[in-house]
Amino acid sequence: MIHVLIALNYLLGKELWRPKSEKFAYVSILHSSEAYVCGAIALAQSILPLEYKNHSNPDLLLLVDNSIGSESIRGLKAAGWKIKHIELISKPFSKNGSHNNEWNYSKVLIWQLTMYDKIIFLDADVLILDNIEELFTYPQLSAASYEQKIFNPGFMLIEPSQCMFENMVQKLNKVQSSYNGGDQGFLNDVFTWWHRLLWEMNYLKHFERQRNMSEKHEVPEDVYTIHYLGLKPWMCYRDYDCNWDIEDHHVFASDLAHQRWWEVYDSMPKKLQSYCGLRKEMDERIRHSRENARNSNLSDGHWKIEIMDPRRKSLIV
Repeated sequence: MIHVLIALNYLLGKELWRPKSEKFAYVSILHSSEAYVCGAIALAQSILPLEYKNHSNPDLLLLVDNSIGSESIRGLKAAGWKIKHIELISKPFSKNGSHNNEWNYSKVLIWQLTMYDKIIFLDADVLILDNIEELFTYPQLSAASYEQKIFNPGFMLIEPSQCMFENMVQKLNKVQSSYNGGDQGFLNDVFTWWHRLLWEMNYLKHFERQRNMSEKHEVPEDVYTIHYLGLKPWMCYRDYDCNWDIEDHHVFASDLAHQRWWEVYDSMPKKLQSYCGLRKEMDERIRHSRENARNSNLSDGHWKIEIMDPRRKSLIV
């Protein structure tokens, strides 16, 4: 019998006694509006050039709801995403219109992706700068800290499980609020035993906490990602980080981080760049903020910069 099995394995070209190879994916989610379509395209384009030494190329899977139109879907697919349509999960006790709106808890749907052994989840405002495949060897739930005892769920390694998903949905229907009213608070309540990643793995563009880098708002050279907090690069003129135009947004401002995002944009095919056009309402908002910065004579002086962004010549209405 053993000889028969060996012969069968040989004929099939595989060793049946070996465990199946693990399957991995990078996953993100878009819902409620198309404001982050450009960000998701740039995220995919920052992942695809990575070279993998120990794992076959992971899938890129994007969860989308019906707010993402067919034209945007075409662009997202062209950027490298596989698309999975989802029904959003509503938080029963959420307040409509808040920043942490009733649909933000839909992030728990990633635990239903049981076709994968492990997933690296990333928000669509993240950019990958270096290979992070080592994370696929880490256990659930691995994430970098936002504060000493709290992790940021915009970048995390998870292991999908239908049982875990159902457990979280049950908790979701019982808990009226988390410490911040959103998915970050809820997931920190669920995963109190999370595994801490180096902060370089999820570099949060927030300079209040990084005292030695605060003066020039520089980005360390050894970071693996940049997580763009505040106003996003594609929502600004490419000339500089428009977080400088709003005084209480200065903690999010970095021209170097802004430039890194636009380098990825410049490397994209023209057809993908078209999904990152400047909308008329964005242009009006930036102009208004620049005028306020000029009137307040903000000391950083970015409001003095002459704007050359070519997207202004073809605003999207």
